[in-house]
Amino acid sequence: MTSTDPRPAAGRARRAARRALVPLVALTLALSACSESGPPDEPDEQETAVQSPTPSPAPDDSATPGPAPSGAPSAPPASAPPASATPPAASTNALLTISVRQDASSDPVQYVLECVDGVPGPASTHPNADAACATLTRIGAAFFTARPNKDVLCTQQYAGPQTASITGEIDGTPVVGSFALTDGCEISRWNSLTDLLGAPGAQ
Repeated sequence: MTSTDPRPAAGRARRAARRALVPLVALTLALSACSESGPPDEPDEQETAVQSPTPSPAPDDSATPGPAPSGAPSAPPASAPPASATPPAASTNALLTISVRQDASSDPVQYVLECVDGVPGPASTHPNADAACATLTRIGAAFFTARPNKDVLCTQQYAGPQTASITGEIDGTPVVGSFALTDGCEISRWNSLTDLLGAPGAQ
């Protein structure tokens, strides 16, 4: 009678599996030994980028001007702008009649002052015409047309009985003026026109 016991067949299968497993275990052990004794792994590119310090940028020599080459011509130093000269005063044209009275009982003395481009003209009879025309060029018609400042206090002083008057035209502007020596303000006005009226008190 033929035996049907499966145990001998199963034992043979287990023995065959053990024989096949031995080479695999040996291969695994060999690979493990190689990996432990081999050189350390090289860091990949990402690890290198993280570990490497960022290099400092090289100084830009182009931003700092260096000395000019010995053969190159040097730029001339910047010169200061010339100081503006005082513009010459405009020449004055005037034709005036000047009357000076020494006191109330005296007859007035009259002069004609003609200025053409700031110099005495042929009609002038004034004894100090050159200085008188220079004064008119300096003060102009505005001296005669300006309104007196009512807020100015005039000193109470008296410099003499002289009076004077000026009528005519300066640079196309009609002018009329009267002068006396009865207080500080009037004396100051007269002194401004000494070249035209003469010194206060002069005969």
